[in-house]
Amino acid sequence: MKRTFTLTLLCFLSMFCVFAQDAIERNCGAMENLEIRKQQNPDLEARMQRIETFTQNYIQSPTAKSVNGSIITIPVVVHVIYRTSNENISDAQIQSQIDVLNEDFRRTNADADNAWSQAADMEIQFCLASVDENGNATTGITRKSSTRTSWGTNDAMKSSAQGGVDAWDTSQYLNMWVCNIGGGILGYAQFPGGSASTDGVVMGPQYFGSSAKGSGFYLSSPFDLGRTTTHEVGHFLNLRHIWGDSNCGNDFVADTPTHQTSNGGCPIGQVSCGSTDMVQNYMDYTNDSCMNLFTQGQKDRMRAVLAAGGVRRSLALSNKCDGGGTTPTCTDGIQNGDETGIDCGGSSCAPCQSGCSDNEVNLSITFDNYPEETAWTLTNASGSTVASGGTYGNQADGSTYTEDLCLPDGCYTFTITDTYGDGICCSYGNGSYSVTDASGVLASGGSFSSSEATQICVGGGTAPTCSDGVQNGDETGVDCGGSNCEPCAVDPTCDDGIQNGDETGVDCGGSSCAPCSTGGTDVLHQGYFESGWDGWSDGGSDCYRYSGSRSYEGSYSIRIRDNSGTASAMTSPSFNLTPYNQVEVEFYFYANSMENGEDFWLRYYNGSSWTTVATYARGTNFNNSTFYTATVTLDASQYNFAGNSQFRFQCDASGNNDQIYIDQVTITGIGSGSRGKGNTLEVIRTVDVNDSFGSEDDFVIYPNPVKGNTLFVKLPDNAKASYRILNMLGQTMMRGDSAKEINVSSLKSGLYFIEVNDGEETMTKKFIKQ
Repeated sequence: MKRTFTLTLLCFLSMFCVFAQDAIERNCGAMENLEIRKQQNPDLEARMQRIETFTQNYIQSPTAKSVNGSIITIPVVVHVIYRTSNENISDAQIQSQIDVLNEDFRRTNADADNAWSQAADMEIQFCLASVDENGNATTGITRKSSTRTSWGTNDAMKSSAQGGVDAWDTSQYLNMWVCNIGGGILGYAQFPGGSASTDGVVMGPQYFGSSAKGSGFYLSSPFDLGRTTTHEVGHFLNLRHIWGDSNCGNDFVADTPTHQTSNGGCPIGQVSCGSTDMVQNYMDYTNDSCMNLFTQGQKDRMRAVLAAGGVRRSLALSNKCDGGGTTPTCTDGIQNGDETGIDCGGSSCAPCQSGCSDNEVNLSITFDNYPEETAWTLTNASGSTVASGGTYGNQADGSTYTEDLCLPDGCYTFTITDTYGDGICCSYGNGSYSVTDASGVLASGGSFSSSEATQICVGGGTAPTCSDGVQNGDETGVDCGGSNCEPCAVDPTCDDGIQNGDETGVDCGGSSCAPCSTGGTDVLHQGYFESGWDGWSDGGSDCYRYSGSRSYEGSYSIRIRDNSGTASAMTSPSFNLTPYNQVEVEFYFYANSMENGEDFWLRYYNGSSWTTVATYARGTNFNNSTFYTATVTLDASQYNFAGNSQFRFQCDASGNNDQIYIDQVTITGIGSGSRGKGNTLEVIRTVDVNDSFGSEDDFVIYPNPVKGNTLFVKLPDNAKASYRILNMLGQTMMRGDSAKEINVSSLKSGLYFIEVNDGEETMTKKFIKQ
């Protein structure tokens, strides 16, 4: 027995020694930095989800393709923080990196080939800034000497208080910090949505620049061709690793093949997850000489954050590459620099105008927690825009922005918009707006959805009437409806041949003359959850948009679990059911870890209260590890069909990680002459689900080997678990109640086991501490 143990230990030690002698592997710290930031900012995940929703909506709109041919130039400032002369890299090495970025993002790189037809020109380019924050000429490079040997991934290099360099205005510059990160990390980036003070990318000096573009550079093969920075800028512009940081994971890009994990070297032709790996993609971990492309799908994601309403829109509009543009004047008729309006205010030429010869109007906007989503326009009676503003990504959350407008006599429409669709009050902050003149408040609000339009009149402007022959403000037609002059025209009827008021069709439905006449069926909603929540709302901590093989179709479904009331629920958007005799809800579901007798419900909201209309219990209606399809039919004779009806799936299990996965939800309105299926439940298939964690991967640990001080643990559905770390002799070295982010700095180099217990089972993996 002693001999066997000795041989085993020697084998493990030999494995470790061989591993330690291997060449350095690419290691990006973007996900590690993201986990740190999420711990420090509980709102970050919600903010990133909102950005993802905007991105998916942009990708699915014609706008994503219409921008082709429009080149965006992003100004760059490079902060070099060095301890040794080698780390103080030359201007020529820095310029070589800018050249590589331009080649890679414009697809003019010499190694571009036709191996992948979806490879595309991103139509994004970069330049070293020619003007600093104060308007002074600059090379776009700063340098600072430091005694620090390594900086880690907690953004210390971005703070002068911690010995680093503060970011230049991140709404106008892409900040790049070049310093020794340590821990084997080549670089890392901040994803869109993080703090403005730390926004940018970080690279090690020996991975910044290209040996193919000069000599005497401080670079380390095989990562010496500048692709580390290309990779990190990809993250900065909202790209994920191509393997989705999970076993056959999701990078949110449709035209990149699914990878089982990261690739090193250059294994061209390698197959995983049922397809050939795109090892040439800049978002893999292969050698610099292997990488040569981004795809059209990746372009769409990057262009989304730079588009109007995108979180990085201000970077796309920055003019810091051309000397900051022409010096603004008080009489140039342009809103320049920090002027608060056209030829009005700002530090550049304040006070500009001394007064207004027309009508002085003041706009005040107090932002919610997402200023980057807010914009506004003011149009005159002919529909021409006379003033506009936003979005406001450079404003602080909850701050107030004011602008003075000078308007001739007349009537105008003030429109405020929110790209996420939840207004500026009150889900994510208490934002509000007001438009005032000497007479008082002309428009105000804050609680709206995607937009709110209000007609205002100043000076001699004539307010709209119900008989002026013009469609004014929020009138629903010429001299018809709207809050300004309602009801205007004659009330609609069910047989006037016109779609009036809130009718759902010509002479059909709506509160004015419901039920009018209906027939056949109407599909009111389909939820597949592939690109987002599809209008359903997240109940809270026990509701989650899941990606993995527990989804019936595609990759995504909605997971509800345990028994936390609405936190264990997903709720549909509102539907007008008044025209229908029946409504039918069809859905697919999969259960995991549900105990005998535990159940979940389908509930219905009739305009005033919730009612459980179907209950499904484990052991009676379903079993675990099985896909089912269910149909529930409601009849108007039994339920009140309201104009604001809703549905809700809610879990009613115990609190030990019992999970239901809801997918492919179809809601159909059924008129007279048709009948629904009734209530049905059918087995689709029984499976041994190996989701993205795999049958032997009930939890994931990374990085492995641990080259820094932190070992991250991820369980399916972010389940909570305790942990224990053992050495090769079976001795407990560490233990804790939260297996998520473990500081292993106290461990000596070697091989260890980590045991994770989620309350139902104990799972074990090996890892190496370097």
